[in-house]
Amino acid sequence: MARAHVIIPSESQSREFDAKLLLACVLAERGLASIVGSRNDIHMAIARLPRSIYVGKDVRHSSNRISGILKRLGHVIVALDEEALVYFTHQTYLTARVAQPAFQAATALMAWGPDNAEAWRESPDYTGTPIYETGNPRVDMMRPELRPFFAADVDALRQRFGRFVLINTNFGTLNHFFPNLTSMKAPERPDAPPEGADWATRLAYHRYSIFWAFQKLVPVLAARHPDTTIVVRPHPSENHETWRRAAQGAPNVQVLHEGNVISWLLASQTVIHNGCTTGIEAYVLGARPIAYRPAVSDTFDLTLPNSLSHEVFDEASLLGAVDAILEDRFVVDGAEAEQRRAILQRYLAATDGKLSVERMADVVETVEASHYGPALPGFGTRLAGYATAEWRRLQKRRNASRPQHKSNAAYTRHRFPDIDLPKVQERIDAYGGILGRFQNVRAEPVDDNIFRISQAR
Repeated sequence: MARAHVIIPSESQSREFDAKLLLACVLAERGLASIVGSRNDIHMAIARLPRSIYVGKDVRHSSNRISGILKRLGHVIVALDEEALVYFTHQTYLTARVAQPAFQAATALMAWGPDNAEAWRESPDYTGTPIYETGNPRVDMMRPELRPFFAADVDALRQRFGRFVLINTNFGTLNHFFPNLTSMKAPERPDAPPEGADWATRLAYHRYSIFWAFQKLVPVLAARHPDTTIVVRPHPSENHETWRRAAQGAPNVQVLHEGNVISWLLASQTVIHNGCTTGIEAYVLGARPIAYRPAVSDTFDLTLPNSLSHEVFDEASLLGAVDAILEDRFVVDGAEAEQRRAILQRYLAATDGKLSVERMADVVETVEASHYGPALPGFGTRLAGYATAEWRRLQKRRNASRPQHKSNAAYTRHRFPDIDLPKVQERIDAYGGILGRFQNVRAEPVDDNIFRISQAR
């Protein structure tokens, strides 16, 4: 019987694509061809792609419809959750990001680490699906073995900006790329929430107080260090114009979202964030992240990225920490460093030893052996899946031209810019040169921003 294909979609090119391409290379080495590329474009073409093992990027409500289509077409689903590393509590995570249809459609779940696995097992919709603590391929890209992949980009950034401080923002719900999709509305007053306010209102007050403090910080930090570039890197879902307005009149501020954040973290002197995954990434890379916490809440703060960073609670302390880093006076206490290492182990698997992509490839092969047989859904079921997929494609194509719609073509390309075959093959060859592998792995085009990765015959 022919080996399975594997579909590995990426929603955000700068965040996910390099790591998922590495997974495809490992699978190709094992004889499994993969289809990689833009999640939006893959979903538009799903009715025409071969039956596969589909690696889902989450198990939330928005994946319910595509999960149903995939199952009717005969695909086998395995899933991870790209956002399952940072959340308030297990319960808030399960409420926000675990939906019964998508969750139960998966034949295997791949967790970031022990805490993610524990949260899934606590779900009332959990029915015993095997959970594997594989880690995430994005962590592989941060490990010492693969950091040379970013060397040329790091050198280019340092040539372009000299010494720079990175401010990474994560305010998409407050400052969406399309303002009408901003889901968390600004409070009426910029002080404390009214007495008896509900959870959502109190969260909005807390998040907006941090958002406003970050906007205020940008020109202050720029004025304090006029010979240092301040790079504001908004979340992929954010409106950049907000940050350009905050930086108005500060010539040493750049507002950019380009390339993989790992290159920026390695090239920068420090990164300033609040409850952002970037803080975790910076820590894993051995950088010096600062968690700026101008407002504090036991209920609404995201503990993990802050606890792996140097925490400051007011603007003066933040400025002092940046001064110390730029002047090479910054020292991390030994006990604090040990505590952070212990915290990380609970949340992240595969920070050493076997790469996450190898662990995930093991899971894919296990699923191939146990679930990917010759049996297919009946013809009527597959026909219904095909019709639903095509109807969804037509809807998404219509919505692509609608201003300020989540499927708008400009927003899709903002998250996953066009990429061509030479760029994809260049990445594969770079992996091969670094790891001494993948010499026969080749990419070929399937459609715009979709590629097949396999062993050359």
